[in-house]
Amino acid sequence: MALNEERVRERYGRLPGADQDVASYFKALKLIASADGSFPEAEQRALSKGMERLGVPADVRKDVEAFDPNGAALDEILPKMKGGGLRARMLVRDAVELARADGTYAAKEKSAVATAAKLVGVDGSTLRSIESLVELEHAVKHLRKALFPKKK
Repeated sequence: MALNEERVRERYGRLPGADQDVASYFKALKLIASADGSFPEAEQRALSKGMERLGVPADVRKDVEAFDPNGAALDEILPKMKGGGLRARMLVRDAVELARADGTYAAKEKSAVATAAKLVGVDGSTLRSIESLVELEHAVKHLRKALFPKKK
């Protein structure tokens, strides 16, 4: 399976330079979401679904899934990107979404997201705005489900 170029371009503004950039991006997300000492099934599923939705090649997905974040350094894993640019802001957003996938945005995950934001040039104000946006989107999703339940 090849990257879903249209979806990737729409979400991140451009295609990655190489599969290694893709792997590094998702490994960084896994490392951030594991900052609280666990990587529960809900976060694993969210990471896998995200990679699938973007058409990440199977070998890259396997590499990311096999990656052990224990002892890894975020500054060594993060792919190169324009400081504060669209990809940097999307990485922060993806990290917040993934970290919350288990229903909890733990303090250690939040700290890891803040570290990642700093490393990719996303300022504190923008970070807080992204966190608020993710929280609002989550609330809207749950409100929509409550108001308009799907018939079984």
